[in-house]
Amino acid sequence: MISRRLLLAAPALIIPPTLAHAAPEEKEFEFLGVRDPQLGMQLAVAEHFGLFREEGVNLTFRWQPSGGDVLTVMGSGFPIGVGSQLGQIALAAQNMPVKILTGLADISDTQGIVLGPHCRISNIKELEGKRVAFTQGNNSPLMFAKLAERFGFDHTKLQMIPMAPSEGVIAASKGDVDILLSWQPFLHRLTTMGGTLFATGGAHYFTGRKVVLPEAEKLLYSHSVILANESWIQGKPNTLQALLRALIKADARFKVDRAGCMPGLQRVLRIGPEPLRVMTEANRYGVLIDRPLVNSYRFTNDWAVGIKRIPTPQTPESGITPVVLEKVAPDNVTWRAGA
Repeated sequence: MISRRLLLAAPALIIPPTLAHAAPEEKEFEFLGVRDPQLGMQLAVAEHFGLFREEGVNLTFRWQPSGGDVLTVMGSGFPIGVGSQLGQIALAAQNMPVKILTGLADISDTQGIVLGPHCRISNIKELEGKRVAFTQGNNSPLMFAKLAERFGFDHTKLQMIPMAPSEGVIAASKGDVDILLSWQPFLHRLTTMGGTLFATGGAHYFTGRKVVLPEAEKLLYSHSVILANESWIQGKPNTLQALLRALIKADARFKVDRAGCMPGLQRVLRIGPEPLRVMTEANRYGVLIDRPLVNSYRFTNDWAVGIKRIPTPQTPESGITPVVLEKVAPDNVTWRAGA
C-alpha cells in the first residue's frame, strides 16, 4: 500500500520537461543582439524572466547598434545572432554558411510613410513631385512603387532626399520635406508633431480609415530572424533547441501578459515606455517558419538582385532551415522546402 508520506514526496520525483531534453553542447555562449523590439522582444523577455537558464543555457549578449552590424560581425565568422532576411541573403551571397533558424516577427508594419504636418493631399496622384526624406540602403522606397502600381500615380516624380531618420523627422516637421519614409519610432515621432500616417508595409490610411492589405498585396515584406552558422546547426543542435524553446516561452508569455513583460523589455532593451509601446504594437510576433517569412525572403532577394546588392539570387529553400524548430515545435513550421 502506498503511504501518505510517499504520495506527498512524489511530485519531487517528477522530472521537469525542460530537464528531459538532451543536454546542450554549449551551456554558455555569446549571442549577437540588437536593442530593438523589432529584433529582440523574445530575447529580452527570455533574459528578464530567466527562461534561457530554465532551458540549461546562459547567453551573454554582445549588443550591436543594428541588424546591419550583426551582418558584419557574422560575416567575420561569429556563429549566432538576431537579424533580418537580408542578413542571411547577403551572407549566403558571399558563400558564408549562415541559415535562418526561425522568424521572430513580421516587422513590415514598423516601416511606413508619414505626411508632414504641412502636407495635405486629397488624391494619391498629388504625391507626384513631393519631397521625401528616406534612409538609403534599405528597400522601403519599394512601398511607393507598390502604391503606384496599385493606385495609379507616377512614383518616379517623387523627389527622394537621403537623410538619417531623426533628420528626416525634423525636416518634415518644419516643411523642408513633405514626407517621411522611415520606420518606428520615427514615424510615431512625426505623427506627434502633427504628421499623418499614410501607409505601412501592411496597411494604408489615405482613405480616412485603416485598410489592412491581404498578404499578397502588402507594400513591403520584412521579418526579424535568428541567424546561425551551419557549424552550430550541425554540431550544436541541442544548444539551438534550448535557445528556441526559451524564445517560444518568451513569445507566449508576452502574448498573454504584455503589461507584465514591458518593464523587462524596458530594462533589457533600454527603450522608454512610449516608443516601446508603439514599436511592439506594430510587430506581429511569432517564432515561426511560415509563408509570410518566405514572402519576405523572396521579396528581399528580388530587390537585392535588382539593385545588384548581391551577385546571384538566393532561395528560401537554401536559406531557411526548419531542422531545429521542427524538433522543438513542429506545429510552428508550416512551410518546408518544396511546399
